[in-house]
Amino acid sequence: MRLLKYLFLAAFVMSVRTVTIYGEDADGKTVFQQELEENDEEELLNFINSKRSIPLADKSKNLTIAAEVHTEWNYQTEKLRGERIRGFIFREYEEVGDEIFEPGDSIAQGPNDFDIQFDFFMDWKTDKTWAKSHIRYDNSAGVSDNGIDRKIDPRGFHGSGSVDNLALREAFVGYEIFKCKDDRLTIEVGRRGNLYKAFYSEIQFSSRLDGIVLKYSSKRGGFADWYITGAGFVVDERATHYAWVVELGLNNILNSGINFKYSFIDWQLHGRNRYFQKNPLGFRFKVSQVALLYNFTPEWLCGHEVQLSGAFMMNHIPARYTFINANQDLRKKGYTPLKQKIGTQNLGAYVNIQLGTIAHEGDWFVSGLAAFCEAQCIPDNDVRNIGAGNFLRESMTSDGRGNTNWKGYSLKAGYALTNNFVVETEYNHSWSLISIAGSEGYTRYTIGTIYSF
Repeated sequence: MRLLKYLFLAAFVMSVRTVTIYGEDADGKTVFQQELEENDEEELLNFINSKRSIPLADKSKNLTIAAEVHTEWNYQTEKLRGERIRGFIFREYEEVGDEIFEPGDSIAQGPNDFDIQFDFFMDWKTDKTWAKSHIRYDNSAGVSDNGIDRKIDPRGFHGSGSVDNLALREAFVGYEIFKCKDDRLTIEVGRRGNLYKAFYSEIQFSSRLDGIVLKYSSKRGGFADWYITGAGFVVDERATHYAWVVELGLNNILNSGINFKYSFIDWQLHGRNRYFQKNPLGFRFKVSQVALLYNFTPEWLCGHEVQLSGAFMMNHIPARYTFINANQDLRKKGYTPLKQKIGTQNLGAYVNIQLGTIAHEGDWFVSGLAAFCEAQCIPDNDVRNIGAGNFLRESMTSDGRGNTNWKGYSLKAGYALTNNFVVETEYNHSWSLISIAGSEGYTRYTIGTIYSF
């Protein structure tokens, strides 16, 4: 077993190091530039090497290693103005991503999507410090494509498989600054994962949190256990754009099982973005969320917990307008923006119920979520759980269609076949609240397996 741990860890480190040596970062920095910026680590080499020399067996009391294997099948349908847009023929010139399609061209994207995913976790914990890392390989199923453009080799060997999608999901360290009886102050620095891992919401906070998280918690007063969490994180380092978020929580108020949470997040950029646009529409968001959660264990569920939750959301600075593409001939003029008034579309809300939780063999859960999200309630790329599909990869700020402006619901269920093996299924359906650049409809059915060890 000990040899297996060594081999597993060595293979993982070598795979990650290979990507680091030969790749570039998202801003196009060369290996030389990265090495130059990291050169100050030379001063810490003795400290780092002293930790590397400690045998893994001696570290095992603080170190835990885990992994998960996911397989998933998604069946999705999406409509625009009543017409299916997955695997459809273009009737006019249309730009999708960086490619322009002509009338008669088609996108070969069927409703089925198969994914294979591997997650690797390492956790380190001592009395006052902790660290966590989460690496994910997430690839589409299928054979490798020959890589030749569709216009040159449409009859060639083409497939959907990939082997290169590696992501650093989490990498952060934590430190307990202060603890006295029931009062505790902690700090975490690094990549904390998604915002929803530190702040509560069912339909927002899918964005990445690269920054600092401070949390103060206490059990004083007898009214409720309470906490306040705040974070500052990077949005765009090129534009010196940062955001911040804070959440106040009261747990188990008067021993009733009722929890209260209020959060506020400020995305707004006062200045110009990387494309020199002043106060860009995509970040005209200061969002409040008020949420109530009720946890109880009814006798008729034989000890299984039930959670009821609901929340109301408001963006305090909506733009009340957006842009759509008014140009019908992309070959000649490119994108032509047309300003479109949409009124005050700044609200959102949801209700959710979940029965049961999964921890051991035979455990199960079922949940149902109903929600709506107006066009300018939350940022276009911060939506989670339901959404609008957005197969054409459009933006609410340029096309009048994106990931917001919907009402819908989600149903989920899961069952643990063993202590390691879980089967999960989900059904989502949503449709447009208002028609800004055409009405939309989206449906997704998912079934997947998770093996955790």
